[in-house]
Amino acid sequence: MTIEPLGQLQRDPNIEEWLVSRDVSIPYLDGQSLQFIIECIEDDETPEDFEQAIRNFLSLTADDRHEATPYVFQNYRQFVEAVGEDEFDFTIPSASKVWEHVQMTAIHVSRRTYAEKDVYVQITGNCDWEQEHGLQVVLRRGNILARVSDQDGHLTTADAYALSEEQNTIIYEG
Repeated sequence: MTIEPLGQLQRDPNIEEWLVSRDVSIPYLDGQSLQFIIECIEDDETPEDFEQAIRNFLSLTADDRHEATPYVFQNYRQFVEAVGEDEFDFTIPSASKVWEHVQMTAIHVSRRTYAEKDVYVQITGNCDWEQEHGLQVVLRRGNILARVSDQDGHLTTADAYALSEEQNTIIYEG
């Protein structure tokens, strides 16, 4: 299968329903190259939604990433407050420094199975403060910031915590 602008996709060797792209330069991540993992597109009724979400995402720049910065920093602060500052050999003094402690590793594209059922782009990776569960930044339709959290597999906070759509937030404040 081919999806522009990713090109020819290959079947994931471990998960049959996933298709994987070659490494693609990601303007949102300052040109870092990552694979796209497209989940369950072959059975989808409107696969063109996936292509549009990918195009939307690839049109974003590092300047657009700044919208997520305060939420990524808040994710860091919540984790530090939960485990204690003395557990770390580093401190992130401000939101402007938080991305120095994040290493994105993959991009998943999938359709939400609840509510509006849009296609979401989920950027996943590692972060220095939450080494077990990492970090994810999720964009609805590829260009609307929807969620920042540890990697839990959920595309929205409402889905993760069984909240109503009206209670959905970018970051969970418990």
